[in-house]
Amino acid sequence: MSMRTDRQIRPAGKTALEQMPSYRLNHIVHQYQQTVQSRLRSVGVSMLKMRIIMSLRSYGQLTVSELCNHAIAEQPTMSRALDSLEQQGFVRREQSRVDSRLRLVTLTDDGRRVGEEIHPVIMEINARMTDGLEPEQREAFSQHLGQILNNLRTM
Repeated sequence: MSMRTDRQIRPAGKTALEQMPSYRLNHIVHQYQQTVQSRLRSVGVSMLKMRIIMSLRSYGQLTVSELCNHAIAEQPTMSRALDSLEQQGFVRREQSRVDSRLRLVTLTDDGRRVGEEIHPVIMEINARMTDGLEPEQREAFSQHLGQILNNLRTM
């Protein structure tokens, strides 16, 4: 009985799996996360913490629920990340004056400095991801991704 290598078993060309949008998107997200983590290792923030800081940098003060939506995390995970960011001195949580049930999260001065360090890295990675695409193609690509997201949200 002869042993076959993976290379011998793989069919030529793209498989049905490789043509699935979900397969490609998962690989894109994985590679993006690997790239971001390697570039931001010196800053000392995880992917989730980076998304929290970038969300607060973009939107200003947010409720914990809004942050869960923007930074893509479930409530318990978000609470642990915010605890850690608060201990690092990057965020501050306070009770809303309008609705005492809400906790508002803002960046501290140190958090804003970290955001200023993270922002150009994220912008460069996003620009390099779309190298070779014309501006119209980038806009169409963004619209297509938005449509895919909307389709998934309505399932």
